Amino acid sequence: NGYIYVTNYGSDSVSVINGTTNTVIANITVGTWPAGVAYDPSNGYIYVANLGSNTVSVINGTTVIATITVGSPAGVAYDPSNGYIYVTNYGSGTVSVINGKTNTVIANITVGSWPAGVAYDPSNGYIYVTDSGSNTVSVINGTTNTVIANILVGSEPTGIAYDPSNGYIYVADSGSNTVSVINGATVIANILVGSEPTGIAYDPSNGYIYVADSGSNTVSVINSTTNTVIANITVGSNPEGVAYDPSNGYIYVANYGSGTVSIISAPAQATKTYTVTFTESGLPAGTGQKNPGGYVK
Repeated sequence: NGYIYVTNYGSDSVSVINGTTNTVIANITVGTWPAGVAYDPSNGYIYVANLGSNTVSVINGTTVIATITVGSPAGVAYDPSNGYIYVTNYGSGTVSVINGKTNTVIANITVGSWPAGVAYDPSNGYIYVTDSGSNTVSVINGTTNTVIANILVGSEPTGIAYDPSNGYIYVADSGSNTVSVINGATVIANILVGSEPTGIAYDPSNGYIYVADSGSNTVSVINSTTNTVIANITVGSNPEGVAYDPSNGYIYVANYGSGTVSIISAPAQATKTYTVTFTESGLPAGTGQKNPGGYVK
């Protein structure tokens, strides 16, 4: 439908942005503290991880059609090879596997401590999970739903993305201000970026990796051919989620601290910031960790 779905962690809703007009057309009430979000092209549904209510909301267009009980979900990813949804449970150290046809949990996989981000690698069929508490990435075989490797990366890994142009996995290490580059099960590079990198996304139109630096209010742009930072773009306050829209070629950045979404025109490295209708309120009382999931899809 060409829409962008943005999770509003502080207001328990999902804002829907029309990518053609870049205006908010709907706000959908979901569970408590929505974090990660993913799209399933096989059924057209949006899956939202509700960290505070231990559920996943399933959205069809602008309507919630199902609520699935999981652990304490943070990140979400879709595996087209089996049609499953993989949900990282931040508090329980597991990954729940949802069958997209029945919207039921069919497995729970034990991974590292405080799993946050998750991504699918179509080149090998593996699922990569960032374990922010153990500074590792767990590798899951999507055929057997078992962990086959644990890769040591930087400090507090959160966001993760796959680059099909080189087959590498890029991991945002929020505690060490780096991006770890994984080839298969080996770290081949560590790239210094801005402060507290959290969200990360790949842009196929130019082959760049976009990293949301929550602590420096910037987006670092990495050339994946050279694995070097080629630009730093100022956005809103505390950017955490980032996603690419293939329908218009824009990069959408969710600014947690300012309640806005910055829209980057990738070829020119230019940016515009639009105020949307939600207001973020920061982390709830007693919570010391930043939101572990992504914010925009």
